[in-house]
Amino acid sequence: MKWIGANSFRTSHYPYSEELMDMADETGIVVVDECPAVGLNAFNDALLKQHLVSISEMIQRDKNRPSVVMWSIANEPQSSKKEAEEYFKKVSAHARSLDNTRPITAAINAEYNTDKMSLSLDVLMINRYYGWYQDTGYVQVIEKQLTTNIMNWYNTHKKPVMISEYGADTVSGLHQDPSYVFSEDYESEFLMAYHKAFDNLRAEGFFVGEHIWNFADFMTEQSISRVMGNRKGIFTRERQPKAGARILRCRYWNLAPLKTEQHSGLSYCPVV
Repeated sequence: MKWIGANSFRTSHYPYSEELMDMADETGIVVVDECPAVGLNAFNDALLKQHLVSISEMIQRDKNRPSVVMWSIANEPQSSKKEAEEYFKKVSAHARSLDNTRPITAAINAEYNTDKMSLSLDVLMINRYYGWYQDTGYVQVIEKQLTTNIMNWYNTHKKPVMISEYGADTVSGLHQDPSYVFSEDYESEFLMAYHKAFDNLRAEGFFVGEHIWNFADFMTEQSISRVMGNRKGIFTRERQPKAGARILRCRYWNLAPLKTEQHSGLSYCPVV
């Protein structure tokens, strides 16, 4: 993470080890701490009881850590359901009762005009995969679709917004021209299209962060939609950089250049 110039991560989708959190504290990495509540599709009393326990355990353990900037209460629930509104109102209120010093957030994959969870959040984290799960292979639609969607979120809720997931499965060493999905060439074009949209949104003043999915490839159950696991990592499972990692390295270092480069007015893109 230091090599790539990143300064933040989300603990998707559960609190990480205390050893890793210690490292974040020591090195100044900002953490969005997320409780284990993934893909919820029912919002009953039994689930709510367990959900509140999980949040209590997370906040009790990590509330004194300087690295933790926000509490994430869920990832990609079916939050367009009517009952989600009251459910997440209770979850958010419980989290605030335990710590009223940090914003409450969650990763959302519902749409801005149907989502009920966002009503209870302070910061909206949006998961979007234009050019991958939607309009697969068409990078030319990404910038406009993403910019329009995120603007709609802000205009509807008037809250800070960030991207908590975006990415394309990429097989290291696979190249194709014209670019094709799963190739490093497609990953590069895909990322650059997203970054154009991010820069447009940052200029509006409400867009507060970008997290890629994912740091490194990881194994999943066997599936016809996976190539030996989830390949959305910008690093391989052996932590070797794909082309996307170098694009992000240039981007991150230019977003927060070293002081020497700031004084000289030069952009900074390390190549070694």
